[in-house]
Amino acid sequence: GSWFVIVPERLEMRHLFPLLIVFVTACTAAKEPRSIADLARQGPDNIAIDGYSPVSYFSKGRAEKGSAEFAVQFDGLEYWLTDAEQARQFEADPERYAPAHRGWCSLMLTGSGNLAVANPQSFKIVDDRLLLFWSGDFKGQAIDGLRNWESKFDDAAGEKALLGKADKGWDKLLDGKKKEQVMFFNPDDLERVNESRRAAGKKMYD
Repeated sequence: GSWFVIVPERLEMRHLFPLLIVFVTACTAAKEPRSIADLARQGPDNIAIDGYSPVSYFSKGRAEKGSAEFAVQFDGLEYWLTDAEQARQFEADPERYAPAHRGWCSLMLTGSGNLAVANPQSFKIVDDRLLLFWSGDFKGQAIDGLRNWESKFDDAAGEKALLGKADKGWDKLLDGKKKEQVMFFNPDDLERVNESRRAAGKKMYD
């Protein structure tokens, strides 16, 4: 319905001001908070990070495909590990190994705060946290997400500040202060999310 306020002619501003505060607060009330499981990038069949092993980034320093044989459930997603030992490590401390922003591009969160499908092969370990970045073809141009990330700072302090901005963007989504908007930069991105996000996301390519 419509909002209206009847203001007597002689009502002073000091009396009106509290009414305005209540009005603005009611109109701008925060949305419901969301869980990490709900906000995480859910791939087809609920597989996390396209089936890559989160432990291999830390133990081997590279992106490596896991196996459904060594799947572990965490935060509503299925993480694939390479062997039983990796599965044991992940189960013992999943928060350490799971991507910091749960499969979304960390760089995108520092700016618009929108979500972009991260490429598991574009990664960096920062402060013992796994960051993933969007990389791929966009309108005929090859985009290197990791290189773009590293172009935004000059030293470790600058990178730490940039990560702080990414975390703030992530927290706004979790707190419900910002509405989720997934951006797709090429057709491959569409194939790496679940159906609901595919339908609700925004294509940035022709």
